[in-house]
Amino acid sequence: MTYNLSPARALRESWSDLEKMLKSRRFTVFLDFDGTLTPVHSRPELAELSEVMRGKLARLVSRVRVVIVSGRDRNDVAELVGLEDLIYAGCHGFDIEAPGLPPIPTFEGAATSAEISELGSVIKSAVDSVVGVIVKVKQWAVAVHYRSVADGESKELENKVMSLVGGFPKFRARSGRKVIEIIPNVDWHKGMAVLWLSKIFDELDGGSSIPIYVGDDITDEDAFRSLAGRGITVFVNSNRDLTAADYCVDDSEEVGRFLDKLFHIAAIT
Repeated sequence: MTYNLSPARALRESWSDLEKMLKSRRFTVFLDFDGTLTPVHSRPELAELSEVMRGKLARLVSRVRVVIVSGRDRNDVAELVGLEDLIYAGCHGFDIEAPGLPPIPTFEGAATSAEISELGSVIKSAVDSVVGVIVKVKQWAVAVHYRSVADGESKELENKVMSLVGGFPKFRARSGRKVIEIIPNVDWHKGMAVLWLSKIFDELDGGSSIPIYVGDDITDEDAFRSLAGRGITVFVNSNRDLTAADYCVDDSEEVGRFLDKLFHIAAIT
């Protein structure tokens, strides 16, 4: 399936229209973590949420529901954010657990955690000699990070990993910003998870709310497409790359200013 991609409008130039749309409306905020709430780092373990951003999230969640939707394991991103009142969706939406929420849908023939571990071991063995590569084997996903890999070796690494995943039909892989994300090959991704959560929240609240999604990478495009025509989507990208999102911001600092605006709007909603 093909999608129409285009440069998104600058959020700062469209805020007055968004403000009018959101006034007197309930909304839910969905946020990616790496590259969205924090700058992108060469190694994932270097990511750290600033106290300023943590404070913005704490203020916002006091007025609206906030969900972190990350490729990291749920417990990992929850520990990095350090706020109990948020809801955390880890492993691209395959790892969601919170009071009052049912388990995510089950999929016949889906990969098991043991098969994920097996695939992770195979990939680690295959790329172990590449200097700078980092393979993260998570509960429901495998990520191959190669920001520190020499440019001349990156393409060969990508081809090798993609070829390996092709031998495991229960999985699918996608390349992002110097990372290959490998998840179970079922009809579920960040966008499906956001739609599923939004429906549950609307049932719990007894009315509809506007989902707002902010993300920076290829897996976030699933959420942008899923929310087309039914939510507000924001791409974190200073290069104005093509995207399915409605709006764009330059970096995590501008994301923080957007969260402040949402906090003030929620006060009069």
